[in-house]
Amino acid sequence: MARITGRRAVRLLVAAAGGAVVAGIVGGGAARLLMSLATVAAAEESTFTLGGTLGVLLVFTVLAVPAALTGAAPVAARAAGRWVTAAVTGFGVASTGLAEGAAIVLAPDSRMTLVTILVVGFGAVVVAHGRLAQYAARRLAGTAAGRPAAAHAPALA
Repeated sequence: MARITGRRAVRLLVAAAGGAVVAGIVGGGAARLLMSLATVAAAEESTFTLGGTLGVLLVFTVLAVPAALTGAAPVAARAAGRWVTAAVTGFGVASTGLAEGAAIVLAPDSRMTLVTILVVGFGAVVVAHGRLAQYAARRLAGTAAGRPAAAHAPALA
């Protein structure tokens, strides 16, 4: 196992922070869009604010930290980081969605297929959130699948 120097540790932490931000913006943006679509699908008026959107992006960024921190770790640790992120994000999405559950349950029958598709979309966002955090963290750290970036570079000769 390679020894991690101080410089490498700082680079990995900065990459993890960057990976969490990338996943937070993409995952949070997708979740916010799905929230708006679910509100419209439930025949409600969408009244989302900029502050609320920034809050969702911040929460998704914070929730991506476990996956991002394990982005350059061995395979088992990466899987654990993704599952922790998925579990915590999934719980947050489900508990927030249940707060608006009455509006969704009382949605017109003609829109239930769309509501179901949006719920599945939330599940996809939750699962992809951790994987995206790890992918971005590995790319920012200069590693891919735990190997140095130089191992993937084509030879100049």
